[in-house]
Amino acid sequence: MTSRAAFLDYADKLLDGQFGLGARGPRTAALLARSVLEEWIEEQSASWVSPTLGYPTTRSKIIALGAVRGAEGERTRRVWHRLSRAVHHHAYELQPTVSEIRQLVRAVRELQQ
Repeated sequence: MTSRAAFLDYADKLLDGQFGLGARGPRTAALLARSVLEEWIEEQSASWVSPTLGYPTTRSKIIALGAVRGAEGERTRRVWHRLSRAVHHHAYELQPTVSEIRQLVRAVRELQQ
């Protein structure tokens, strides 16, 4: 089992309530899933990101992924954006639900296949 798969399994356990984090569980699971997705994006972009470009942001790597892979890049952008919104707390927004984060964790798994 890869470390990324282990992190996603851990996110599922958080969503199942196995660690007693209560309302913090979904946001923590989203953070794990986003970290896994960002590592995958880094791996995918390693072959076509030149060191002479400096250090491109995750957002710019996702844009480039869209240019290289089309629909997969667009799906990656949507999942990353939703996970990013889920991990940032705003007083005027509701906590992400377990089902929303579970769907995003599943999407991250599917992108890596």
